[in-house]
Amino acid sequence: MEETKKKIEQKNEILNKISLEFTKKGFDQIGFGFSEDNRVFTIQAKDKDFIERNKSIIDNIILNITKESGFKNFKVDYIVLDGYELSEEHGKLNEVLKITLDLLKANGYDKTNYSLTIDPSKGIIIEVINGELINKNEIEKLIASSVYSNTNMNLKVLIKEKSKSKIKDQEWQPVFSAIRDETKKQFKEYRGFAYSFHPEPLQIIIKTDLEKPKGFWQYNKKVKQLMYYVDKIIELKKEELSIEEIPYEVIIRDKNNKKLN
Repeated sequence: MEETKKKIEQKNEILNKISLEFTKKGFDQIGFGFSEDNRVFTIQAKDKDFIERNKSIIDNIILNITKESGFKNFKVDYIVLDGYELSEEHGKLNEVLKITLDLLKANGYDKTNYSLTIDPSKGIIIEVINGELINKNEIEKLIASSVYSNTNMNLKVLIKEKSKSKIKDQEWQPVFSAIRDETKKQFKEYRGFAYSFHPEPLQIIIKTDLEKPKGFWQYNKKVKQLMYYVDKIIELKKEELSIEEIPYEVIIRDKNNKKLN
């Protein structure tokens, strides 16, 4: 249950980040969705020419954001619709997004220090990373009022501090991506990666195709090589990204998911 909840939160955060980037690039007329069953991002546009001019930009936005979050095994499909127009709801949500971003910027909220979720059933949720809730109550009312007057959508607005666990998870995503990418390239025995902040310390799990050999020394040597390699990646990335020091352990698992160290 906890793993499913984490995957849903990760997917929603990725979709919101991509939507934000599309808006910043002026791609207001893009229809955008994701199918969980087929793991397909679908881009709908009004004409083929628009897709040909902007496909590389759109692809890069999706690839950069998904890579940062360790989101893999998906594809991007493009659909050209003759006489395409955004649905009324989609158009309104784009307007809500633009209004919210503009008002946050005008009132001192740095876009690098918050995440934004817009859900018609839940409202507008702004999670502030650095804890600086600037004029929180006033900005909530200002955004809600402006959204209503421009779109006639009565959305609740909530500005809150992002939890420490979410901040920690977000900070470590580039580290996790580096571990996945580099370990896969270096060790043919690598078959997967997982992590968990609960319970503490942070558990970094490397799944392998190793199985217990006749010679224990050889087996133990490969496990130590993996642990050392992952440790080096973590230390280098932590220094590069100036991530706060926290306790962690590297766990190596065999082909049957049994712990080897």
